[in-house]
Amino acid sequence: MTRVELFMPRAGPRSIVDPTSTPVRADPVAGSPSGAPSFDDILAGKVGGSVKVSAHAQQRLASRGIELGAVELDRIGQAIDLLASKGGREGLLIGEKAAFVVSVPNRTVITAVARSELKENVFTQIDSAVLMD
Repeated sequence: MTRVELFMPRAGPRSIVDPTSTPVRADPVAGSPSGAPSFDDILAGKVGGSVKVSAHAQQRLASRGIELGAVELDRIGQAIDLLASKGGREGLLIGEKAAFVVSVPNRTVITAVARSELKENVFTQIDSAVLMD
């Protein structure tokens, strides 16, 4: 067997890695040994920044021609994090393309309105707002 030695300056002492061995995976319930999310969890969107979109919001997005990609969902997740840090529960997020009403504890987009349709709209039952521009 061939062994490869890796030097990782910030990871502590040198590690010996056997490229022929099978990788050790952390228990998905317990998380990784270091407490950080696994790469698979990050790719699957299972980390704290994930955002759900309700069925109602999906209908509104489709009927209003609003597309949400990974970048937009990430920005919405960051805005929800900001609202949560300030104690918000139901918030209005105003972005470049649209405005979203979100449930902060559930990390869920409740509804969406295209930015061009915002004039004369009234948003009720919100306690906070974030401009995401």
